[in-house]
Order: sequence, then structure tokens, then C-alpha cells
Amino acid sequence: MLLGYCSTMNTLIRPEKLYIDYPDRVPMVEFKPMAKDDFSAYWKYSIDSWKSDMGRAGLIEKDISHEKAEEQVKKFLPNGIDTPGHHLMHIVDDEETIGSIWFEIRERGVREAYLWDIVIDENYRGKGYGRDAMARLEEFVKEEGAERISLNVFGFNAIARNLYVKMGYHEAAITMMKYL
Repeated sequence: MLLGYCSTMNTLIRPEKLYIDYPDRVPMVEFKPMAKDDFSAYWKYSIDSWKSDMGRAGLIEKDISHEKAEEQVKKFLPNGIDTPGHHLMHIVDDEETIGSIWFEIRERGVREAYLWDIVIDENYRGKGYGRDAMARLEEFVKEEGAERISLNVFGFNAIARNLYVKMGYHEAAITMMKYL
């Protein structure tokens, strides 16, 4: 188990306790709008990721073509980076891009933010950046008048599910399946 050092308490503490013990902690990361030049690489990643995750979850055929997958993802982001209400951002720490986030601010009975995707680059995982990015998202969407954040997380993604629960998210619906 990795432990972090808390200088104010002069002791070692577990990383998962950092957010719980210090809920008012200021996020270290900022969001910077994704440039159109960066979008094509992100779009390819999104399609590949959607294919992989949906296949792993058993929600699509694993051998679906790239074109068919792109057709499905394009339903969510029909005008690419220029789709109204959608924000595609780089997650940045000290001017270094460490990941990306895609969310939409929309009306669904209340003004809400829907988190479509968040990814922390592999070299930065396990260092609190996911937690900080989610905290920054909360700040950002509150400033835009959102009253809640909704998201979908795959059942197999235990790390993300645990993070969301620690940050106060709760399950609103659960899809279950059984292969015969």
C-alpha cells in the first residue's frame, strides 16, 4: 500500500483518505479548451475506447468495424468539437497536459452536467489527478449553473467507481445482464 505524507499532521496517511479528510482541498489541475488540431487524435482515441469498453462490457459485438463505432459515437457529438453545449478540454497541471475531459451542460429537468469521458494519461494515474479533475469539474459546472453531475461508469472499472463513490456520487440505475 502506498502512503502519502501530510506535513501539517507530520504523519503518513493513505491516499484514499486525502479527499475524505480534506474535502475543501483546492484542485491542482485546470481545464484548457481542446484546440481543433488536437481533436482528431482525441476523436480516434474516443472511438477506440468506446469500442473496447463497450465490447468488454458485452454491450456490442467485439468485432464491430471502426466505421460503425464512429457512427455510434458521432450520435453523441454530431458536430465534433463544435457541438453546442459540449466541452472538450485538456486537463493541465503546471502547464503540462495530463489528460482530457469531455462533458456536456444540458437541461434534463434541472440544469446538469453529463460527464461523457475523462482520461488521465497513464504516467499520471494513481497520483490524485482523477480526483482533482473531478473536483475541478464540480467547480466549473457550478459556475455554469449546473445543479448536478451525471455520468456512466462501466461495472468493470472498479477504480473509477470507487473514486466516484468517495466523491459523493451514488448509483441511480444499474444495468445487469446474464449470458445464456
